[in-house]
Amino acid sequence: MSKNKFHDKNVLVTGANGFIGKHLFVRLSQLGARVYGISRASSPQIYKIDVCDYKKIDQFIRDKKIDICYHLAGEAIVESGKDEPYSTFRVNINGTLNILEIGRERSLERIIVASSSHVYGKNKVPYFESYTPKPTRPYETSKTCTDLIAQSYADTYKLPVLIPRFVNIYGPGDLNFTRLIPKTMKQIIIGNKVELWGGKAIRDFLYIDDAINGYLDLADIDIATIKENRIFNFGGGNIITVDDLVQKIIKISRRSASLIKTNKIREDEIKSQYVSFAKAKKLLKWKPTFSLEDGLSRTFEWYKNYLAKGN
Repeated sequence: MSKNKFHDKNVLVTGANGFIGKHLFVRLSQLGARVYGISRASSPQIYKIDVCDYKKIDQFIRDKKIDICYHLAGEAIVESGKDEPYSTFRVNINGTLNILEIGRERSLERIIVASSSHVYGKNKVPYFESYTPKPTRPYETSKTCTDLIAQSYADTYKLPVLIPRFVNIYGPGDLNFTRLIPKTMKQIIIGNKVELWGGKAIRDFLYIDDAINGYLDLADIDIATIKENRIFNFGGGNIITVDDLVQKIIKISRRSASLIKTNKIREDEIKSQYVSFAKAKKLLKWKPTFSLEDGLSRTFEWYKNYLAKGN
């Protein structure tokens, strides 16, 4: 299935009110798919259904004759996972298990279960798909559990499951201002000052449009061409320290923002996290197309306009 062959497909996006879910929903619609979104919070075009409610999810998938499911719903914030571990494990594990079991029962064409590069933990960088995850905190551990469950369904039931692991995704529309890039840009726009801590950490950042291309490509690949491992890494190739990233954002903003460094220490902070995405390049013919400068510039303009409206 090439990208234009989403036409007339019934596609479900769980977590469709989230930053990535919204972008994916729009792109799939543009490609001619009949897209259905579910979320814990209702909004125009999005149905209010909890992914942990097996009966409602099953009925929805059956009634809408879903062909492809992008499972993005879940607790996605590291800090929230630490503060509310039980909820994080319950939602991420049970929600994914529901999608997989219903997908097995309803014979879905493709199930794409969103993971995270954070699951690799204290492995040597760059991270490869063959690595054994080394999670520590509840969020990463919950995602590792869902990955293992998804791989088990793929192996045992020949279920067409794929598991993408993305680095930090950024871009227009991310309203979670606890994340580094939205927080930094808001601080510059609102107050011309940036509070920075943990500046020596090394990370990679991927622009939202490139991430969505990765999601679309996963629905295209012939499962038979993939060996047992269903995991695909996606990175931007923008390996940079947090300090240098913030300095780059300030430069792009063309504002004289002051940088305030604090002595805060983020517990369990891993110094260096980034992936090899050679597998995606080889099998999916995918690669990032936006430079960090271009992506940050587009993103800053969006936040500038958004915040100017009093949001």
